[in-house]
Amino acid sequence: MSTLFFHVDMDAFYASVEQHDTPALRGVPVVVGGRSGRGVVAACSYESRTFGVHSAMPMQQALRLCPDAVVVPVRMRRYREVSRQIMKILGESAPAIQAISIDEAFLDMSGTERLLGAPEEQARQLKERIRAETGLTISVGIAVSRFIAKLASDVDKPDGLYRVPAGGEADFVLQLPLKDLWGLGGRTRSRLERLGVTTVAALREQRVEFLRGHFGPSSGTFLYRIARGEDPGIYTGAGDRHSISAEETFEQDITDEDELRRHMLLMAEEVIHRSIQEGWRGRTIQVKYRFPPFETHTASRTLPRQVESTEELTAIAMELLRERRGQRPLRLLGVGLGGELHEPAGQQQDLFSAAEPAPPPIDPTIVDLRRRFGHSAIGRASTITDDSTERS
Repeated sequence: MSTLFFHVDMDAFYASVEQHDTPALRGVPVVVGGRSGRGVVAACSYESRTFGVHSAMPMQQALRLCPDAVVVPVRMRRYREVSRQIMKILGESAPAIQAISIDEAFLDMSGTERLLGAPEEQARQLKERIRAETGLTISVGIAVSRFIAKLASDVDKPDGLYRVPAGGEADFVLQLPLKDLWGLGGRTRSRLERLGVTTVAALREQRVEFLRGHFGPSSGTFLYRIARGEDPGIYTGAGDRHSISAEETFEQDITDEDELRRHMLLMAEEVIHRSIQEGWRGRTIQVKYRFPPFETHTASRTLPRQVESTEELTAIAMELLRERRGQRPLRLLGVGLGGELHEPAGQQQDLFSAAEPAPPPIDPTIVDLRRRFGHSAIGRASTITDDSTERS
């Protein structure tokens, strides 16, 4: 049986939710984020993107590009609520779903054509149902691999539907700008450009030995494969390592440790929730913190066992932070979980690997509730009432 994947991407998700909830915002440039001097664009509507605004841009720069933009604060609880509703629809429409962020997911549709019809028709029905039940649009990419499906979902955004036929992966990738290749960041692209590689066609001309020599064995092989439309193993367990993280940039510097812990708890619960969705656990706890104005540091600790709970992740992350921060204020805080991607969730623990017993695994009932209703249904962090903190 041949493979078939949908990549579902919620169009300009945060901004689209704001435009749906406030009809007066429809058709006008909307920017989601904070207005302060250090505010960052968390999301922006397609109307604002025509002015050059994009996510992660400083808010002051965004307003210079688009002075008429309407700035609205981040409402993470509302976005999670809508995301859960859409993920539920996706879960009812596919044999297997893999949520990879709050606004995108892979659907494994292999073997569904005989029962459910042509992939394009399935995707159209899915788009229509989400529009009818949520008022929002999604873009769907269809291909035989996750990698190509993810690239395809960007082709006709917003409200797009694009299928790359089996065997057409190499030709499809060849027509894309280099910047549109998944996993190829700005620094790597700059290094490629210094080597005279400015197009996918030029990248494809390079020998794998050349790319490995300049970028290392792993990255060089990655570049060689994606230039040919080959799936490098995204979200499949084929990669060596994996990480999930969340971070916040604060409107005002924070010194109080209790306040920092509240933010850490909320982010840790998001990280654990996403690890549950992906069926993966990590052993390396990572902390990122920034002193004003831009002095950024990271710290990590690898445990002899997998991290299973929000409380454990928060406690160790805060311990790492205390050891390094002193009393200095912070403008950014982040937490992540990393480790071997092929490590299965619920792996049996080594009886001799830890001096103290590991915490009990997450109750299956809790896992099921979180999968169905999201962590706000039961999570301790959901008691935090401040929704205004922006995501960087």
